[in-house]
Amino acid sequence: MWRIIVRFVLNLFFRVEVKGWENWQKAGNGVLIAPNYVSFIDPLILAVFLPEKVPFAVERRLTKKRFVSLFLPLAETHILDADAPLTLKFFLSLLKNGGRCVIFPELQPTTTGNPMKVSRGVAMIADHTDANILPINITGTDLTPFSRIQHQRGLRFFSKVTISIFPARKLNLPQNIEGSRRNALAGRALEKIMEDAAMFARRREKPFWDILLDSRDAYGGNTRVFCDYGQKPITYNGLITRILLISEALAARKLEGDHIGVLLPNSVGDVVTIYGLQKIGKLPAMLNFSLGGRSLVNCCRTAQLKTVITSRKFIELGKLEALTDAITAAGVKIFWLEDIAPDITTVRKVSAALRAPFQKAKPVCGDDEKAALILFTSGSEGAPKGVVLSYKNLNTNHAQMYTRVDFFRSDRALTIMPIFHSFGLCGIFMPVSLGFMVVLYPSPLHYKTIPTICYDERITILFATDTFLNGYARAAQDNYDFSTIHLLIQGGEKLKASTQETWFNRFGIRIIEGYGVTECSPVVANNYYAHFKPGSVGLLCSGEEYRIEPVEGVHEGGRLWLKGDNIMMGYLRVTNPGVIEPPKDGWYDTGDIVSIDEDGYVTILGRAKRFAKVGGEMISLAAVEEVLCEIWPDDKHAVMMLHGGPKGETLALVTTRPELKRDEVRQKLGEAGMAEIAMPKKVISMEDMPLLSTGKVDYVSLEERLKAMGEEE
Repeated sequence: MWRIIVRFVLNLFFRVEVKGWENWQKAGNGVLIAPNYVSFIDPLILAVFLPEKVPFAVERRLTKKRFVSLFLPLAETHILDADAPLTLKFFLSLLKNGGRCVIFPELQPTTTGNPMKVSRGVAMIADHTDANILPINITGTDLTPFSRIQHQRGLRFFSKVTISIFPARKLNLPQNIEGSRRNALAGRALEKIMEDAAMFARRREKPFWDILLDSRDAYGGNTRVFCDYGQKPITYNGLITRILLISEALAARKLEGDHIGVLLPNSVGDVVTIYGLQKIGKLPAMLNFSLGGRSLVNCCRTAQLKTVITSRKFIELGKLEALTDAITAAGVKIFWLEDIAPDITTVRKVSAALRAPFQKAKPVCGDDEKAALILFTSGSEGAPKGVVLSYKNLNTNHAQMYTRVDFFRSDRALTIMPIFHSFGLCGIFMPVSLGFMVVLYPSPLHYKTIPTICYDERITILFATDTFLNGYARAAQDNYDFSTIHLLIQGGEKLKASTQETWFNRFGIRIIEGYGVTECSPVVANNYYAHFKPGSVGLLCSGEEYRIEPVEGVHEGGRLWLKGDNIMMGYLRVTNPGVIEPPKDGWYDTGDIVSIDEDGYVTILGRAKRFAKVGGEMISLAAVEEVLCEIWPDDKHAVMMLHGGPKGETLALVTTRPELKRDEVRQKLGEAGMAEIAMPKKVISMEDMPLLSTGKVDYVSLEERLKAMGEEE
């Protein structure tokens, strides 16, 4: 009776929805039910909403908590103390005899919202009984006052709660491993099961517009979400109002083409334009304004763009008239945002503001399979390709990221990486779904300004590449400049040990390194606080399959191939404009040579195209560059294979360090342990190195420059 009454009350408050009942029935016998633990009322909710009454394991200290004690009469409970072996006997016997029980692997509620430390005792129970692990993920209770998650805001009693039941899995550990090593592997395997369940439960299966509306309802319409540096922040309702205005104005202008180019800097206007285009069914193609006119025209042809949206003010301030002239000359229309200003009257503003709070998201209906936007590869090794990403690709990757990395609703992120870059895009749509504020700044190149912004705006999250982080650290006038940052995420290029050391020693911040490619939306692997290995880029994200193909001449590791829901829809190529070429059988070739150790940590050895065969051995040019950057960190270095000439192929160092001699290079590389075969035979000094917008070396432009120098000689 009491169970029915409690169930009715909880359903009234939390509108509890249970998904995956079929997985409960298919789990079989000997089932360890493993839920996540995000609030003190999770045991109570499970006790009354699970289809049958099963024994619960309760950590001894939690029995004294008020909200936990409330559920004790509603379920069969047993004390579980991982440090007391006798308390494990009941569950070992129950599972071996084909029974079912509920054990929270973390034993106590999370303080971050993400899976925390998994109890080795629970993992040992699962391993010794060969139990079927039935993962359950609870969402919604983290928004209530019963949560222990830090830095919360917008808490409320009436929050929709969803219980997701996933297919049962086994630990599947090798039989030849025993002792503490086996216990550690069991813990990691159980943790991986919980992480996968959290990722799939958190993934939004909707377009960004609907996710925005859901987030507004979850966190409150007056919650601040975006801010141009130095300007007034806008709220969820303010953002929705602007999107309604611009989408209606753009729809009235009947823009030509289904794919629309966007040539804008990091700004609220850029964000609103992207959302507005998506809302009216147009596919935004994010154009890189740091490219030359020729490359930009190729991007337009690749994506079959007939219209490009930009701003007169932006073009004027950036002195980018040559780009718009090239686009116009190619037959593509320029649409100026300033031209729609007369359409946005006071009446329409008032109307949009009145309608914004009443906009409702559509239910899940498969719209996430549609294309969300087009990005373009950097072109560092050839002509830029169009990368078509669906809402499903991006939503999956967002869930993969925030299942591992601790984001809080009180956070303030600074987005300085351009939005046309996949790494910069992480700082736009994901924060919207998580409810924290983003400060937008148009350029990462202002080394002296960025530290000031971080201090003035109390920034807690910063996304940047190694090149920029190194520059900010050197430009910072005071150690207090980055005192508020708790999460520093690096990607786009390899993190140098010297950069990590500088930030840790000076600011007390450990950089979280991620590895990604545009085609994977973009994060593939990352180091994070729970699992960190220096020199690696961390563990592969949840939900990803991989295979390593051997490469001739490479003795360690091989070529990395990936498969998963975060992998792009396909390429658009300039040789086949407008036609999406999907990855064959869903597998994407990263083009990276990697090694993966027995614990799953990924180490990047270099790009396949950045390997050179010397004396029958494959030499990683990136590895040589890395050593040179450690020796002379204040300069730019690139190792190139020069073809032709009297000696045939020659390994050459191109550097911005003046008057650097070959003998000095060979001496320093020798002291660093570099093999003779990998040492450059020629040194070429340049005043400046051609760079991409991310700070990486533009090898295509560099090769062209070297060819021109060779012809002059």
